[in-house]
Amino acid sequence: LTTTQIGALNATNFSAFDATQISGLTNTQVAGLSTTTLGGLATTDYGEFSTTQIGALTSTQVGSLTSTVVNELTTTQIGALSSTQIAGLTITQIDELTTTNIFAMTSTQAAGFSGTQVASMEAEQVDAYVQVAG
Repeated sequence: LTTTQIGALNATNFSAFDATQISGLTNTQVAGLSTTTLGGLATTDYGEFSTTQIGALTSTQVGSLTSTVVNELTTTQIGALSSTQIAGLTITQIDELTTTNIFAMTSTQAAGFSGTQVASMEAEQVDAYVQVAG
């Protein structure tokens, strides 16, 4: 499928993809998925995305994920997020990050958090952030 065709898929169309089809998507195709499509996927659908594909999401796409989806991302998937993607997380999404998620990040990723994002964290999250950020 072309990027245009991928971008035209709705969540119902895309959720019909099986694991093999999802894993076969290129980074360009993943980046072409609309935020509406991504927002309509079941939480379990995100488990099919590879770390490379998670890393290909734009910060806008990452910001469109539900907080439940962010909470369900594996530590490996969280570790694939760039500092720019981290900066795109909403306060609601940050509320769902576990300390395990934060410990899965590198100091470079943690540098993507803004002061506002850090200020919104619970005490346990801040403790994890401080340890990761160095």
